[in-house]
Amino acid sequence: MRRWLAWAIGLTLMVGAWGVIQITPTQDDAEAPFPLAAEIDRTVTARGFAVAVTDVQLASSAVAGGWSAEGTWLIVDLEAEATREETGTRLARAELTVDGLTYRASERPPSLFGSVLTPGIPRQGSLAFEIPSDVVRRAATLELGLYDDPRLDSAVTLDLDLASLELQDEVELLETGWAKR
Repeated sequence: MRRWLAWAIGLTLMVGAWGVIQITPTQDDAEAPFPLAAEIDRTVTARGFAVAVTDVQLASSAVAGGWSAEGTWLIVDLEAEATREETGTRLARAELTVDGLTYRASERPPSLFGSVLTPGIPRQGSLAFEIPSDVVRRAATLELGLYDDPRLDSAVTLDLDLASLELQDEVELLETGWAKR
């Protein structure tokens, strides 16, 4: 009887230890950003900034002032402002994830990407993502943040259905400037 009881207790402890291992977060889980879900035309306030995505368009040509480029472009129009710091607040992370692949906002056109944000005075502009043409019929997630390193920071996320967007011939990026509210 004692041998059976010892085996039962041992097996119970092993199953319990396995369960603890399964529910313990990994290092990546422990440092993951805090996602804040966004919707079109709704302002989301994260740590240090507030943002409202106003429009999303898909185009085969992107134009910004004297700059233009052919390809498959996802253009995201938005308004953003700092909520805490007077200086040094920049929209430094703008990433689009499709099927596990991440595309960073292009630095080629003049855009809101990397622009300085000011508390209480929203700036408007666009972000441009050059993406492969074969991903335009898939789901994507836009992630915005203040730092290149997203660990333990808040991130504004917007789920997008790229298949629902009509491919336009040409889309002009908004001129980066003060928002007109």
